[in-house]
Amino acid sequence: MTATGIIAWGAFAVFLYAYFGYPLLLRLLIRLRRPRPLAAGDIQPSVTMVVAAWNEERVIAEKTENTLALDYPSDRLDLIVVSDGSTDHTDEIVESYAQRTGRVRLLHTAGRQGKSVALNTGVPAARGEIVVLTDANAIFRQDAIARLVRAFSDPRVGAVSGELRYHRETGIGEGEGVYWRYEQAVKRCESALHSLLGANGSIYAIRKSLFRPVHPRDVNDFRIPYEVLLEGYWVVLEPEAVSFEHTAGGLWAEYRRKVRIMARAIPMMLALVWPTLARRRLLALWQLVSHKIMREIQGVFFLAALGGAAWGAVLCDRWLSLFLAAQVALYLLGALGWALPSVSRWRPARLAAHYDMIALASVAALWLWLTGRVRATWAPARPRS
Repeated sequence: MTATGIIAWGAFAVFLYAYFGYPLLLRLLIRLRRPRPLAAGDIQPSVTMVVAAWNEERVIAEKTENTLALDYPSDRLDLIVVSDGSTDHTDEIVESYAQRTGRVRLLHTAGRQGKSVALNTGVPAARGEIVVLTDANAIFRQDAIARLVRAFSDPRVGAVSGELRYHRETGIGEGEGVYWRYEQAVKRCESALHSLLGANGSIYAIRKSLFRPVHPRDVNDFRIPYEVLLEGYWVVLEPEAVSFEHTAGGLWAEYRRKVRIMARAIPMMLALVWPTLARRRLLALWQLVSHKIMREIQGVFFLAALGGAAWGAVLCDRWLSLFLAAQVALYLLGALGWALPSVSRWRPARLAAHYDMIALASVAALWLWLTGRVRATWAPARPRS
């Protein structure tokens, strides 16, 4: 095989391993290893929910009402909203709840600094033994807190992730829903085998004593649980602790969100390789590389597969020419599904468009990271009205 073929087919093999081989190996290892017993029980520790909010006037009242109405003892559940330099009516809305009830508090960061800084402000101020981190647009099922905290009856558990479910979407948002369901299936396998690497930013909980401040550019729902894992505690999934959100409201909105997250995740995850190896968390290292790092830098493999196949076609390699044609057809189908509403009604076009979006987002994120233009602040994703 030529060097061109090795590059093109090797990149494709990495893609297949990351998305299909790794989940299959997880399932195989689960079958070979005895399931880990988890001593989950019905407990009611004190809980503080922490929400980082920037200009969330559209959703913050619904979030607060949802929190106050959850099926959990009211004297053991309170809410902290950290306003990250909001310039709309977010602060006034939260303050009105704080004045009516002793269960809501409003804190502020010194200007807009990003979600991680907001959490660094909110978590130390929590009264609860367990801290639940969530988003302003995440609506919990009534029993979500009770389900989320029961795993903490096992002292080996340091963090618990709930499960995000998207409201049923039509049009282009369906691709994200399909991808998210796939991700949730992989997380269930990781939790059953060893431990989750990260958590669901919409709904996850940690023991307050295990919280470590995070860097402003860190992806908090990965870094916070991963530090718990490195401390030797389990990070588990509780699929019955459910949060609901809408998808971002369009492929461009989801593209911008993924670029932001990937650009911050790449340097953070690469920096975690050595600490993981130094602490001899070899299974976690395999998961980190296979599930996270390969996904975040997949833009390299997309470009290598496309470039290698294109050069092979120039050299009249029949198989690489066919490989190039297949890639071009997939990208064109996705582009049409992205750009034309009439085409996006066809399910394969929607899924191809979502694939294109992830590929493009990964390339853009790599570029932002390499050029040093990664930002710590964010804008909330808004569903289309």
